[in-house]
Amino acid sequence: MIDEEEEVSLEIKLILLGEPGVGKTSIIGRYVHDTFDNNMPSSNSICYVGKIIKKNNIKIKLNIWDTIGQEKFRSISKIFLKDTKIVILVYSITSKESFNNLDYWLKLYQDQLEEGTILGVAANKIDLYLNQEVSEEEGQEYAEKNKAIFGLISAKINKNSIDKLIDNLLEAYLKKNKNILNNNINDNKTIKLSNRKIINNNNNSNGSCCSGGNSKNRKKKYDSIVKNLNGCLYSVFLGDKGVGKTSIINRINGRKINKEEPHTEKSIKFSIDYIHQDENINLLIYDVNIDKMKTKEFIEIVKKSRIFFLVYDVKNKQSYINLDYWIEVIKRCKDVPQKQNYALYIIGNKDDLSQTEEIEENEIINNNDNIKKYIEEGKEFSNSQNGIFKAVSALENRGIEKIVEEGIEHYLCLE
Repeated sequence: MIDEEEEVSLEIKLILLGEPGVGKTSIIGRYVHDTFDNNMPSSNSICYVGKIIKKNNIKIKLNIWDTIGQEKFRSISKIFLKDTKIVILVYSITSKESFNNLDYWLKLYQDQLEEGTILGVAANKIDLYLNQEVSEEEGQEYAEKNKAIFGLISAKINKNSIDKLIDNLLEAYLKKNKNILNNNINDNKTIKLSNRKIINNNNNSNGSCCSGGNSKNRKKKYDSIVKNLNGCLYSVFLGDKGVGKTSIINRINGRKINKEEPHTEKSIKFSIDYIHQDENINLLIYDVNIDKMKTKEFIEIVKKSRIFFLVYDVKNKQSYINLDYWIEVIKRCKDVPQKQNYALYIIGNKDDLSQTEEIEENEIINNNDNIKKYIEEGKEFSNSQNGIFKAVSALENRGIEKIVEEGIEHYLCLE
């Protein structure tokens, strides 16, 4: 029995790699929820789930990432390998092709290799032994050759085999990285939210938020909100292409940013656990493809969201002007013009210390005074929409640390 009050000591990112159809999503479903869906389609989005476990008297949050195996999405899978501590290469014993293609996934992993990362090889679907194309000896030999931990598993009928493999991988990771525990490193993303008010004054870039009320009333209101949302709070980043939404999200998740990272092609969901007034809240953050705003998926994401992070580029005049457009998108999707039941956080990105040298017609602002102007106008726009504002730099990782915390606080302060 895991003590929920006990603080998480360590957070470990585990990622599964392999061809479509080998059962990565089913493995995660069996391990985390002890469920199996025989008609589960191959994943078409990247997501992760968290599971709290106890190992060697250490409370660990295991973040398990499910990746996309299709060829056209492999570059996306590569991006999410950063900061991974445990990698499991998955193949199906009924597919020789999936086994032969392990070398591709192995190379992908090795290109992003970090010191101390542990590798596992999982031979899934052992319940289908009558259709076996890959022998146990072949899988064992491949794992030994690549210094990986091998496991024969079945997501369909044998949860224990998955538990055993992951337990062995965790054991190897903790043994190899003793210094992490010895130094009491806690790099998880569970954050305690304070009960402070966000005050609007000349020294604070945030707009007004909480305007009174004692902690008991705030706690009662919070409980009511969480009950109505079933304990899950949705949020989404919106804004023009190129303003840096994905870069900001990467910074929030503690990852480095890639200047050459392509625009988001698929809606991607991140799940982060926060603590507010000793209560857990699961925040879902969506990064969406704005080219697909008319799709049912996009509209549903906006409808469910309660916090909107609207991002513009302080060096790009048009992206600021288009904030009005994004407000209209939200209102149309939510279809609740009478009362605003969501929080707005306006983010002016690319407030870099270094001045831009890029000039493109009249769209790019290359004057520091104009940059300051559009920061001030961002503040005014935020106030006009009952939102809060912050100028940040994803490139320099400045001003981003408290964005999600402040967004949640602002939502909890809504009338």
